[in-house]
Amino acid sequence: MAKVLGVLKTIRNNWKKSLFFSAVFSYGVNYVNGKYETHMFMSECCRTVSLYGNEPLSIDKKPKRVTVILNPAANKRNAKSDFEKYCAPLLHLAGYSVTVLTTEREGGARSLVENLISETDALIVAGGDGTLSEVVTGLLRRLKGDTSHTEHLPIGILPLGRTNNIARRLLQPQDDNQVHFLTNATMAIIKEVNSPYPVVKIENLKSQNPEKCVYALNNIEWGAMREVKVARDQYWYFGKFRDLAAFVFGNSWLNYTVDAELEYSPPCSGCSNCYKKQIDSINKSSSFFSWISKIFSFKKNPGYIDYSKIVNPECSNYSKMPIKTLNVNINLDIGQTPVLKINVGPQHISYADFIKEGYTKFTNKPSEIQNSFIEAKEITLMPQNEEEDKWLSIDNEDYEVKPMKLTLLPNAVYLFKPDNLINQNQAQTKTDPGSNMSSEKFNKYVGLKQFI
Repeated sequence: MAKVLGVLKTIRNNWKKSLFFSAVFSYGVNYVNGKYETHMFMSECCRTVSLYGNEPLSIDKKPKRVTVILNPAANKRNAKSDFEKYCAPLLHLAGYSVTVLTTEREGGARSLVENLISETDALIVAGGDGTLSEVVTGLLRRLKGDTSHTEHLPIGILPLGRTNNIARRLLQPQDDNQVHFLTNATMAIIKEVNSPYPVVKIENLKSQNPEKCVYALNNIEWGAMREVKVARDQYWYFGKFRDLAAFVFGNSWLNYTVDAELEYSPPCSGCSNCYKKQIDSINKSSSFFSWISKIFSFKKNPGYIDYSKIVNPECSNYSKMPIKTLNVNINLDIGQTPVLKINVGPQHISYADFIKEGYTKFTNKPSEIQNSFIEAKEITLMPQNEEEDKWLSIDNEDYEVKPMKLTLLPNAVYLFKPDNLINQNQAQTKTDPGSNMSSEKFNKYVGLKQFI
């Protein structure tokens, strides 16, 4: 008893040191426990995945090949180490032949896909939303905008970036554990179940190379809120509060004005007008690749609909409106009928409301600012003052503001996602021999070669 009293007396007389070492000890225990739980979780995942890799292959089949486009600069340069620790082992254990291509500059992922020559069964994006947008842009540029063949080269997402909105939308993580998020994304690829996903085709109307379009899968943002988001890294010394600090010290952006003319068409689930535009676009951009599909019988999706026989007179009706606002955001909504949602904010807000908006974003709460919402399928955005040096974000990548046309392309690419989140009638798997044959033809005619 005397020893216990002595210990308590020592702690009371040195309470500051005792508190400090207690905090350090508690942190150390939590850190070691977290590492142990991660190790046990990864061991269980490896045992599960090895069952896929141990399945024997018939003599006429080849190991599955995937090409990983890795952005090592993503997530504060932690993407490469996280990929090697949590994703690569699972892919190898599943029996995949993995080729890793690393980006070296901004736009590097787009160039890697455009110039890819090795044969592959799937592309895997190891990065964030921006890297995914670049990969999709490179793929569709390579196909000359023809989305009818993308089902033969599905895309997997490993959420290794700073912003992973598309991966979260697809994978629907149940907790905030990054290791769980990465392993679930890898398992979705290994199970080889994918579904169609819409994209937004963005054309620069003043470009000398109109075929060099950009493709987005999430959103386009222009205005004060975008500028604050870009500036947040200047306040790194505030740690996790830097997002809020950017609004507190960003009062100069309250004078920012988005001045443009907006022209848009209403949403359409598919009709003869949309079908004609798609065929005209394919014939105009790629006369060679468009007739390849007529010679070879590529597999069609179950439940295929002939939109050339559907009439929708509202599809070709366009509306015009001028906008003068603090911020405009165009989001891709992937509901039953994909639409572009135009979110037009007010022209002016007070500094207090500006701070409040920053707090709602910081706490992931819905915005309290009164905005106008418009749903559309095609949008033309014409800035009124092109001399000003202004920028916008496309899937969190920076682009100069120019007159542009946005077109929604439904079922444009195929993304891997957990099979429990997909209607099996709409899912595509590579286990079907006909699908494998089509994939080989696709690789051959798109210019991908096999190296032995």
